[in-house]
Amino acid sequence: MNRRLFPLIVVYGVLCAAAYSCLLPLWEGFDEAYHYGYVQYLSTKLSLPELGKAELSREIWHSYELAPVSHYVQPFTGAPINFSAHFSMTQEMRDERRRKAESIPENEKYEPQPGKPNYEVNQAILPYLYMAVIDGTLTDTPIFTRVLTLRLACSILAVLLIAHATWLLARQLALPGLYSCGALYCVFSSQMLYATICHVCNDWLAVPIMAYLIYAAIRVAEGGPRGNYFLLGFVFAASILVKAYFLFLAPLACGAVGWAVWKRRTGFMNLVFFLVPILVLSGPWYARNQVLYHNFSGAVVQTAGTGISAMVHSALTLPWIESIDYMALASLWTGNNSFTTFSSRTLYAILLLLAAGAALYGRRAKPQVANICLISAIVLFCCTLAVITVSFHVSSRGAVWAAVPWYMQTLLAPVLLLVFAGFSNGGRWGNLLAAASVFLWGYVLAATFLLKLIPLYGGFAAPRPRLADLWRWYMEQGDSRDAVLRTLSLSSPPVIWSLTGAALIVGLALGFWLVSLSIHFNSMLKNR
Repeated sequence: MNRRLFPLIVVYGVLCAAAYSCLLPLWEGFDEAYHYGYVQYLSTKLSLPELGKAELSREIWHSYELAPVSHYVQPFTGAPINFSAHFSMTQEMRDERRRKAESIPENEKYEPQPGKPNYEVNQAILPYLYMAVIDGTLTDTPIFTRVLTLRLACSILAVLLIAHATWLLARQLALPGLYSCGALYCVFSSQMLYATICHVCNDWLAVPIMAYLIYAAIRVAEGGPRGNYFLLGFVFAASILVKAYFLFLAPLACGAVGWAVWKRRTGFMNLVFFLVPILVLSGPWYARNQVLYHNFSGAVVQTAGTGISAMVHSALTLPWIESIDYMALASLWTGNNSFTTFSSRTLYAILLLLAAGAALYGRRAKPQVANICLISAIVLFCCTLAVITVSFHVSSRGAVWAAVPWYMQTLLAPVLLLVFAGFSNGGRWGNLLAAASVFLWGYVLAATFLLKLIPLYGGFAAPRPRLADLWRWYMEQGDSRDAVLRTLSLSSPPVIWSLTGAALIVGLALGFWLVSLSIHFNSMLKNR
């Protein structure tokens, strides 16, 4: 990593995460109310919840009655007001509803809402323990403040962990500094990254831990001291305490250890150092799953009794082309719980650049341990997504035919590192493709804030606005826009504008810097 660019890219990521967290309305994050319900259960009852018995609190359900939600979420929650209805109210009515939502009695967070079970409480425990500790300290504060604090605490830590893990993995892949910075810049320019990590959930920790797992596997497979085996065991144990789907990455961890054994790079004690953290840290949780749910992972579709024959039939009948196309596009841009869209032409252009980088990587990559581990992890997780897709298809009786897009963010950093490794081996054309990628990813994130999300949550009515109309809205309706944001977003408009402006300025400067360095490097290659 370039020592001057790397800290600035991290600052860029932190600013974007903070701006996104502050702008996003209450419960506009994917399944956020139910994830927060899990956190609240831990912090108030100081015990582990059980699927089918734990319910949302009265406070959370009461907030649904007062805070507006998207029209997609409204039918599932029975919330009386969606965003359109909220925008049509007078400002006095909007202010009154926000005041009531911030004044929900504190005792309601300790009381369950009958008939409203929480379907997220079988999720692995680790991210929720961290959030529960923070939530437990936020007594006598409105639900808006608690949720925003958790969003900031999780998303900013996620950015720092992603940056560190990407830096470690880039070093193992021997990726040149300029290309490493380009990959990290694109990671932190992903709208879906922030849609994934900037709400109360467990995915904020799943995204960085994937890169750590690949890094630890490479260290073991390449041989080294005993500590590498403990590191791999610890990271794998942590990963399956974050998301059960990391169980599908067991072949990566076990394969790295098996390779070291086959090459006679390890002994019996190193195997012990690998296994002990897994058994001690994650063993009790998965034993609990077996006792309570009669399956190892505790996954909802498995607890529903999905059979092998149904899975096979679904895999053979599922519309895979449409599914893959949707997942590819949605992994780049999905407008939170409102599920708005971005220009498909722009997203397909990004996908073409990713494919070009992958092709260059495949053409020039050497069969080294680091490359094999990276590709193996990506392939294994793609298989995981396929299994999840089939499970969703079965459990929904064919209504759902794709994995949810926030799952794909786990692949974001590994795939971009692979793509930029391909660009680094592509000579002048690879360098130009890298510059184009930086430009496009940076443009999409800037457009996300200015053209999509701020208008969406600021009361701009048109779903596909013309730039001239948006310009007039920004210039002429600032007071009404900020008044709406004040009742909908979790922070004040001045904070949102300051963070968004700082993020866009830093992002624009970094983008130009990276593109100019790429052009300069390209001219050097041309003159050779």
